[in-house]
Amino acid sequence: MDGVLNINKPVGLTSHDVVEHIRAVAHQKEVGHTGTLDPMADGVLLVCMGRATRLTPYLQQLPKKYRGIIQFGIRTTTQDAEGEVFSQIPAPHLTLEQVQEAVRPFIGRIEQIPPMYSAVKIDGKRLYELARAGKEVERKPRTVTIYTLQIEHFQPGEFPTARFYLECSSGTYVRTLASDIGDRLGMGAYLKQLTRIAVGHFLLEEAQPLDTLTDPESVAAHLIAPADALRHLPRWKPTAPYLERLLNGNFVQAENPLWTPGGYVLVMEDDDRIALVARWLPPLLRPVRVIRA
Repeated sequence: MDGVLNINKPVGLTSHDVVEHIRAVAHQKEVGHTGTLDPMADGVLLVCMGRATRLTPYLQQLPKKYRGIIQFGIRTTTQDAEGEVFSQIPAPHLTLEQVQEAVRPFIGRIEQIPPMYSAVKIDGKRLYELARAGKEVERKPRTVTIYTLQIEHFQPGEFPTARFYLECSSGTYVRTLASDIGDRLGMGAYLKQLTRIAVGHFLLEEAQPLDTLTDPESVAAHLIAPADALRHLPRWKPTAPYLERLLNGNFVQAENPLWTPGGYVLVMEDDDRIALVARWLPPLLRPVRVIRA
């Protein structure tokens, strides 16, 4: 089977658990996800199967949308509800206006330091492996973009909470964002709850509950064709000689007003299947990944 599944991951499972489930019920080894969703979070998780696994990099780049809850005055070792509490500062005085003011500097391009409990690799080891061994290492900051961050509801109290809506670039650590907002307020915070409601054009309301995918037939019924999964990319159907040149690894000269310099283009077969992914470096189109079987 070749295609992409839009799965509603339940709370408590790792993204790898979901991949293993699909491998088992579909009887297929070539399965992978396009970006980790933490165990404490639920919502959209894209899983690629067969030849569609070659398209993972172009799905990973899609922006994400979330809804979640931040709790103020409490710090945890993982920056979310799974970690151990190591600091508590009651904040009954905190107001909605103060939270909104603290959030404002985080909108736009920001730098984040990946949390120790993350899948980032340093010297061949994942950070969470080092963290579990009681080690902490220096991490380089990463640039991400926060497009929208809105406080939808504020609940005052000894340890207040705020429900938020977030649109962000790929690679954003939402729990780090929550922790950093709490630090800016001088009391700390952690991510209490998180739901990923969209990955690009893949929506939560269209996601398939994992427990309904129980056999090859149910998986096949919900597979999204690779070309449909990558509908955010422009496509081009060249003549046969141009297609052969690209498939053989050669550059071709091509122009299109809809293409973005440095962006990706789907090069299509006559039957509307993806032949390869190319990158447009004006005026040349450079093949980067062959999809054709």
